[in-house]
Amino acid sequence: MKSYFCTNRVLAWTFTGIAITALFFACKKDAAKNTDPVVAEQSDKQVMAGAAYQAEVDLYYSDIFDAVAEGAAQQIPDPSARRSGGDASLLTTTSCPAVSVEGALTWPITVNIDFGTSCSNNLNNRVRGGKITAVFSGYLTTPGTTVKVTLTNFTINGKPVTGNILYTVTGYTKDAKGGISFTQKITDGTVQLNDSITAVYNHTKTVKQTNGGNTIGNPGDDEYDTEGTGTLVYKHKNGTSVTIALSTPVKLHTSWNCQYIRSGQLKLVTEMVSGVIDYGAGDCDNKATVTVGDKVKEITL
Repeated sequence: MKSYFCTNRVLAWTFTGIAITALFFACKKDAAKNTDPVVAEQSDKQVMAGAAYQAEVDLYYSDIFDAVAEGAAQQIPDPSARRSGGDASLLTTTSCPAVSVEGALTWPITVNIDFGTSCSNNLNNRVRGGKITAVFSGYLTTPGTTVKVTLTNFTINGKPVTGNILYTVTGYTKDAKGGISFTQKITDGTVQLNDSITAVYNHTKTVKQTNGGNTIGNPGDDEYDTEGTGTLVYKHKNGTSVTIALSTPVKLHTSWNCQYIRSGQLKLVTEMVSGVIDYGAGDCDNKATVTVGDKVKEITL
């Protein structure tokens, strides 16, 4: 089951690279909304800061789903699905996390994933702590299956992460141009990014596999389309906050064998200004363009 959800890591890596680069892009203000250059510059910085915060937050929630999928593969093997023998590089360590299951004979099944105080992930060098509880209504390859996730004292790299997460399987085929489709809904997710900023994340995205459905044991040919909408509110310790609206005007297309988003667009909007990141036409490269108003700049991911 692990290979079904590899798109999460691809998106997370790419979002992070883009956000860091985009911080250095000087946006142009939306003249129709404000003509004060000081206010305009502040709005531009809010969008770019929001891009960085969204990247980090999305990465953490994607990492949670990787852990859930891995726990399910260990504890709830689906007899209808073919599985590979497993890749040791995709596992955490030999000693953690501790995974247990409740209700193994009937649905729903609860999978408890306990990372203790510190559990390193060999693949991405992130350190998890605390517990994840995932309640499965059925197999991950069964359309309609839901997975409700709760977090208890959960941290990633020492940063507290909370929220209600619901995954719903919307489709599954073993076709060459198919695979799994699912939605991810995050409600009131919070991540304490640092001592002064806390992010609140409400976001829903859909993921559809578009290639590799007939080779489950080989994730190397997997491809995905992803789209979603939501908001990110980042709150400062001094009481101020900024709300960023997020959307994908063009679906983001990814593949397991490319660490970058191949195509699609991500849009970020504040009260004063908006920006769009365009990832290109499908090539696996580290180039994208950022557009704010009538200003366009190519960036390196």
